[in-house]
Amino acid sequence: MEKEIFNDSSNTTKAPNKKLNVFLWVFMGIACAYMLVMLCTGWNFFPLVAIVLAAVTALFILIAVIAKNDVPLQLWITYLVLIGGTLLFFLIHSAESFGKRLWWNLVLTAVPLTLALLIKLLKNDFMHKKLVKCIMAVVMLATSLVYIFYMNLRLSPTVERLWKGHDEYLKSISNKAETNAPNVLFILMDDLAYADISSYSMLGGKYATINTPNIDSIAENGIYMENFYASAPVCTPSRFSALTGRYATRGYMDNVIFPTTVESDPYSFTHFVNPYQFLGNVDGILGDEITIAEALNELGYDTACVGKWNLGDYGEYLPMNQGFDYFYGSYYVNDMTPYNWVEERDGKATEVRTHKENLDQSESTRLFTNKINEQINNSIAEGNKFFMYYATPWPHYPIYSDANGNGTGDITDDTYIDYIEEFDHYLGEIFKNLKDKGVYDDTLIIFTSDNGPGREGVAGNLRGRKNTTFEGGMKVPLLASYPNGGLGQGNAIANSNFTIYNEDGTTRDATTKKILSSSMLIDLFPTILDYAMGDNFTLPSDRIIDGVSLKELWSGNQASDYRVHNKLYYMKRGKVQGIQMAVDTAEGVQDFKYYDNVHSENSAFIDQFYKNYLFNLDKDPAEGYNVAKAEPEIAKELNNALKEARKEFKKNRRGIIE
Repeated sequence: MEKEIFNDSSNTTKAPNKKLNVFLWVFMGIACAYMLVMLCTGWNFFPLVAIVLAAVTALFILIAVIAKNDVPLQLWITYLVLIGGTLLFFLIHSAESFGKRLWWNLVLTAVPLTLALLIKLLKNDFMHKKLVKCIMAVVMLATSLVYIFYMNLRLSPTVERLWKGHDEYLKSISNKAETNAPNVLFILMDDLAYADISSYSMLGGKYATINTPNIDSIAENGIYMENFYASAPVCTPSRFSALTGRYATRGYMDNVIFPTTVESDPYSFTHFVNPYQFLGNVDGILGDEITIAEALNELGYDTACVGKWNLGDYGEYLPMNQGFDYFYGSYYVNDMTPYNWVEERDGKATEVRTHKENLDQSESTRLFTNKINEQINNSIAEGNKFFMYYATPWPHYPIYSDANGNGTGDITDDTYIDYIEEFDHYLGEIFKNLKDKGVYDDTLIIFTSDNGPGREGVAGNLRGRKNTTFEGGMKVPLLASYPNGGLGQGNAIANSNFTIYNEDGTTRDATTKKILSSSMLIDLFPTILDYAMGDNFTLPSDRIIDGVSLKELWSGNQASDYRVHNKLYYMKRGKVQGIQMAVDTAEGVQDFKYYDNVHSENSAFIDQFYKNYLFNLDKDPAEGYNVAKAEPEIAKELNNALKEARKEFKKNRRGIIE
């Protein structure tokens, strides 16, 4: 007699079917308990597992129909709980508007839930009942899998929130800008290498491969930092730190943000990347972080961002919800899909260039330059101070320029060199506009990069590149000027002479203050606020601001090698991978860098990790020689400091001050 595996009516199968029934009851109980935990926690990895379990249940139902033309009650209830519970999960925890979360998930669940009801209620005398039920079960299985691809994982964060301190701080600084506060132009390059611009060239300005006279001119009568660092070796966490003054792990921004929308391409993996690489359902820069744009806006500044955002693409993560009055550019990196541009104005976002239109990006720098000058001119006309955050997508790959004036469609001679020199040329137009409007001398200009070089670019003699925490991946150029603000005018640092090589082939002599002190992108938030607020300068009291103000150092009132930080941390994927620390030695105070365990950047040893690595950065900035055995006490001191830092970041990740 044939065994009836999903029915216990036969004596020959009574014992095994009793075990099967127990299994089905347990399976149903586990599913119900799982859904309860999922609904209570709101964690984003739960719904994916729930839908996989629903698909498995649909497969069991199909087997049951084939075997006995019947569906055990436990399987039917389990399927309804998993699909219905997932629908309820997104209604409760989604970060989308309630209307969208309702219709979107109803559309996804309507077919499988309807089929689940019909397959159980279908009468026994229905023609070809078994075949119909089999078809229904197959469709249930298929639509369950479809749910995975179309699942919208934009969920409300589950991390500790700092809204109270956020609101109180902004209220406390309202309209407290210094009388003669500067305009601010903050220029952040994307993947620009340490030695790419001519003033930092390892060959010297005269022989520089890339000529950047307008960038170099920022240092004229200003400052040039030899030891400035990105706060991470990739873009998103560095941009977070530049805007907030905090290490990115405090905001759960541990890696690059990818597009979250499923509408663009439901079969793209990217909308799964953020939820499963960031903890706490975080998809961007949290709204309760205090950005430099929010602070300056509260001080009365007009605030605008042009270029690349890459800190989230919806809700609280958008530029308009992070203190910017205006945004023009892309939420994404220029090699992502979609790479469309939007314009945010008056709290509304409008697409202004589609992904298809941006397949040729050769007009980008010209278009961004026009928007920057437009926003600057609007602020000047209205008598307002401005904060312009120019987050260019260059020189990130893929490479595009205007082909020496030939414009869109002509990419015959686009090179890495071309688009940096093109950027420099258009930056000259922005500077000319500032001078023509009479505000250049009253503008604090800061130029730097978010990390080291990607596919191309020269990091000089530094070890490593982008996505490594070796110096080549994190040391970047920084130039700053503010002629009427005393920047570079103090006597504690001697003037350094350098030559600017103009676009027309002529040269001019210039002076700058070369600063040796180590600092990082986290320092820009307090520094800009210090310049803007003067004697009213304060920082938030509810959270750790990891950066410090560089105003006195930039003014030339502190020695070039003055340690503004005793320790700097090299962060990657939310972990403290290395530490730089000032150590008092017999030869004076020197900067050492230490790794207890770091992955090799050398493809010949890609499976290896270097352990107990200590470098004297004053003598060996190229990190070529491990001196841990020669300096065991220093290695031990830095190792202990590294472990303490890891404990502290783990214990108080958000940097909350009680």
